[in-house]
Amino acid sequence: MPALLELRRVGVNFKMIPQALVVVFCIILLFYVVHLVASDRLLLKYSLLWFFLALLLLVAAIFPEALFSLAFLSGFETPANFIFFLGLFCLMAIALSLSVIVSRQATRIKNLTQRLALLEFDQRCEFSDDNEELPPKS
Repeated sequence: MPALLELRRVGVNFKMIPQALVVVFCIILLFYVVHLVASDRLLLKYSLLWFFLALLLLVAAIFPEALFSLAFLSGFETPANFIFFLGLFCLMAIALSLSVIVSRQATRIKNLTQRLALLEFDQRCEFSDDNEELPPKS
């Protein structure tokens, strides 16, 4: 406890610590997303959502008054409720975007599997025309 009093006496503003942590978190997130894109573990088109989210959090941490004003204008009782609402909205947007990606990939896999089956069938038919026997399936 004496250490906290000493920090307060020196002039440390404890209200700024959460803002500073959010700023540091956002910067780390931005660098990590850049690292994932550079190492080809994340496509650039999918990283844009994370860049947007990190920049939005960074602006909200640097200018919290704007967030408080938006919360008041939106009719929320407290800014914390507004922040939870925005977080829930962002998570739902990410889940929807991932669902679209998964659905598109499932359709592509199904189409590729069907095309491969047709190619294998054509190959077996050509081989059977030459030898009059169907080769065993592998």
